[in-house]
Amino acid sequence: MANSTAKTKREAESIAAVCNELAGVLTRINQILEHNGDLAIDWGAAETPAYVSEDADGNIADLTFSRANVSNAIGTLNAVRTLLTGGTPTTGDHLGNVNQLARPLG
Repeated sequence: MANSTAKTKREAESIAAVCNELAGVLTRINQILEHNGDLAIDWGAAETPAYVSEDADGNIADLTFSRANVSNAIGTLNAVRTLLTGGTPTTGDHLGNVNQLARPLG
């Protein structure tokens, strides 16, 4: 099937839509990492902190995952942020590429 003006426009619009979603996700990543940092929860502590309740399987009480899982997810979210921003919340080559297509949040 040959490319057409209509097809390429739909594709560009779809890519822009994903960029909008990614910009929103990055905003949420920044917010949760900042909030978690402010709380200073030691997810990776060798001993379970008194402020964390765990079940017999080592999961956080009433959840299906452990403190280690949360700690690992925090590292992954930070890696995503670093990839997009070069390590800072608002700058970076990849974020610029996303922002060229994304609408401003608001």
